[in-house]
Amino acid sequence: MSALRKTFVEYEYPVAAKSVKPVLSVVAAKGPVTPVAEAEAVPSASVLKNMALFLSAPFVGLVYAVLLPFVGLAMLAWFGGKALLKEPAVREALAYGRFLLRMAAMPFVALGWLVALPFIAVGMISWIGVKALAAAA
Repeated sequence: MSALRKTFVEYEYPVAAKSVKPVLSVVAAKGPVTPVAEAEAVPSASVLKNMALFLSAPFVGLVYAVLLPFVGLAMLAWFGGKALLKEPAVREALAYGRFLLRMAAMPFVALGWLVALPFIAVGMISWIGVKALAAAA
């Protein structure tokens, strides 16, 4: 029962300068001792959540272990690409490749606009009609 009592440790320094070490004394807590409250019931949702996290942890670790080489290769490619871009010849080649890629994609972009423009026009005309009806009412 004595383990439940609160105690405070106080250091008392003697007035005489003969002893340099402090004297350790234990003083009982003042006031009534409060009993320890019963543990509250844990909601079942948090228990289920903790169980799910506990059971899924090995699979999350496995995903990290499987993806680690790919992340390393991507970082290696990123740093290598940044180092290559410092060379003027590489930058010029990439600019030329970008131009060729845009020229190759241009017919498909134009076809997309040809398909989308009638729907955009119907939406614009409908918007103007709704605004006119709202102003008339």
